[in-house]
Amino acid sequence: MHFLLLFISVFLLAIQFATASESPKRMLMPLPPITDETNIKPKTPEKNWQKQHIQIKPNGSLSEALNQVGIDAATTYQITQSPNSEWLTQLTAGDTLQIWLDKDQNLKKILYPKTQQTHYQLIATEDGFEIQEIHFPVETKIVTASGLIQHSFYLSGEAQGLSAKTIMNLADIFSWEIDFIRQLRSGDPFKVIYEQRYIQGEYIDDGDILAAEIITGGNERHTAFLLKDNNNETIGYYDHHNQNLRKAFLRNPVDYVRITSRYKPKRFHPVLKKWRAHRGVDYGGPTGTPIRATGDGQIIKRYWSRSYGKVIFIRHADKYTTVYAHMSKFGSFKRGQWIKQGQVIGYIGQTGMASGPHLHYEFRKNGRYIDPLKVKFPDASPVPKKHQNHFNQFSGLMSAQLSRLDPHTQIASNFE
Repeated sequence: MHFLLLFISVFLLAIQFATASESPKRMLMPLPPITDETNIKPKTPEKNWQKQHIQIKPNGSLSEALNQVGIDAATTYQITQSPNSEWLTQLTAGDTLQIWLDKDQNLKKILYPKTQQTHYQLIATEDGFEIQEIHFPVETKIVTASGLIQHSFYLSGEAQGLSAKTIMNLADIFSWEIDFIRQLRSGDPFKVIYEQRYIQGEYIDDGDILAAEIITGGNERHTAFLLKDNNNETIGYYDHHNQNLRKAFLRNPVDYVRITSRYKPKRFHPVLKKWRAHRGVDYGGPTGTPIRATGDGQIIKRYWSRSYGKVIFIRHADKYTTVYAHMSKFGSFKRGQWIKQGQVIGYIGQTGMASGPHLHYEFRKNGRYIDPLKVKFPDASPVPKKHQNHFNQFSGLMSAQLSRLDPHTQIASNFE
């Protein structure tokens, strides 16, 4: 039954693509309407009520806020004894209350916008105070964008209206496939289909990326399609061959910095002033730039040495080891702790034998040094068998839509 509902959702999505009108930049296509959310409309205040805005101060409280508008302690106590009073008493600094008083300075209403989606409302009644939750359902729309890489991936995405969140998510999805420092060139096209979220017609933020495509080097096609389970939880992103985009390791331990020295069997050391092997890659960048673990693993060494300075060794799946040297300071993880891929373990610095701030990064397999820029990373598992039919339907629909996006004009043709 659940897969039937999934099929109906995909079918409805196809109809929405088919009937969407063209836009000179992007298309907005609404998802099927949300039917499991309720929206309680707040009662309209009387015209002669006076409205005041009170912002909660550090260590402030509801009692203090009401006192500012002349509400006595007895009324505040009555509120605290009302059902659901915790919705109004658990306030934090910066929260804003909207308070209505009648002409006799009696409290009539309080509105507390906890989040954009959830508000709490107090209404004075003949029997006391009623406190209720107002829930504004989120409307999700599907948006498409496409363009060409010009100068930098971030600025190119921004030029096509992508938010910082979506740009970074897109870079993260393809971080196992594309080296954004070395592979992207001016003129490389990108396409993306993603969600935008609205409450009462007002844009909140971007949601998930549903599908994306980047072509590097003129002909190397990289695709990504989102797969979720029956509970709407993300399983991962997979390409058009049903292969997982998540590898065992990130290609780079730092974001958007330059490579200052590559893996070389023999290199003239800038500090020692003599020839010796350089068995890693150096990433130059500002002191304090975050350094991320390139794979899940355990920190087996975390110490200071004369040559490496502040250095961390991480062991992955028994046979792999990565090394991060010359840190300005360590992150919060200690020796012996297990960490996840992408977690910050330290920050770029110039400790040890270093001529400038940079990260020295090494990759070892069974104790043998390997060029981190040339190592072939093992893939994670492909699309699970029980989800293959659903994934094939969804990725087929998304592929058809991606093929219609023109990165040169940013205009989508009709869905077929």
